[in-house]
Amino acid sequence: MHKDGRKGTAKRLVCVPLAMAVTVAAAEFRYWPHYRRDAFDLRAQMHAELRMTSANVRCLSPTDLGKKSWFYRASLLLRVLGNEAPDVIGFQEVTRFHYAYLQAHLKGYDSVIAYRDDKPLSEGCPIFYNTERFTLTDKGSFWLSETPDRSSKSWGAAFPRVCSYVILRETATEKPLVVFNTHLDHVSDEARVRGIGVVLEKLRAFGDLPCVLMGDLNAVESSETYRAAMEQFDDAKYRTVDPPTGPTFQKWGKALDRENIDYFLISKTGIGVQSYRILDTTFDGAYPSDHFPIALRMTLE
Repeated sequence: MHKDGRKGTAKRLVCVPLAMAVTVAAAEFRYWPHYRRDAFDLRAQMHAELRMTSANVRCLSPTDLGKKSWFYRASLLLRVLGNEAPDVIGFQEVTRFHYAYLQAHLKGYDSVIAYRDDKPLSEGCPIFYNTERFTLTDKGSFWLSETPDRSSKSWGAAFPRVCSYVILRETATEKPLVVFNTHLDHVSDEARVRGIGVVLEKLRAFGDLPCVLMGDLNAVESSETYRAAMEQFDDAKYRTVDPPTGPTFQKWGKALDRENIDYFLISKTGIGVQSYRILDTTFDGAYPSDHFPIALRMTLE
């Protein structure tokens, strides 16, 4: 009886990715005209200030049907990005399906990613950067755990949580910029607090270089996680005159009264902020994701 139970479990584990693959294939066929939208080419849209966007794209889920399907929403996200024309983009909840689309449709960018584990639908937090504006001088990824050099989880986290980073040099000015992109755990308070501590420890290795940490922190401003981050960062929106306060995670428009959980956190010196916005565009009732992207315009001082 016990052996049969194990066989049943094994069969279910095999069927889950297979069912997901069938669902993905069906969705792509249904929404092919949306999904094959023309690529966004940054090279035709250069601008003076440095623009950054952070966007949680929403994981691939078989429950996301109709206009919630990634294969419908992908072109909507591309339209939002095209209107903003960011020089640096950080995405969260990116699977290999998302990443292949973003690589194919974001022209003029290179990118860095590490997936949190080796599962078929594993997620990462890639950073895309404008190759005409920046030269990449270093890159890497680490895990928000007691063993950050390898895929791992600690402190009651539901999943391994990864942070990717790049060190860029602005071509025109030779000024450096460090960019981190991460997604903190959604279950464990301790994992969020100690996870941001791992990021701050990594930041110290870069000395006084100006830095931006972007991503979904799964934490509101009254949280211990946010307070810990503020020891070394400023919240970019509070460097503006009239900062919007949220929400960013809006749950397909059902949670428009929630607080912000997505952030641009910036070095206390070396960065000037021009504007911060929540990109709350919708398209005939369709949302590009269950999070609104956020946008930062800044300068290196």
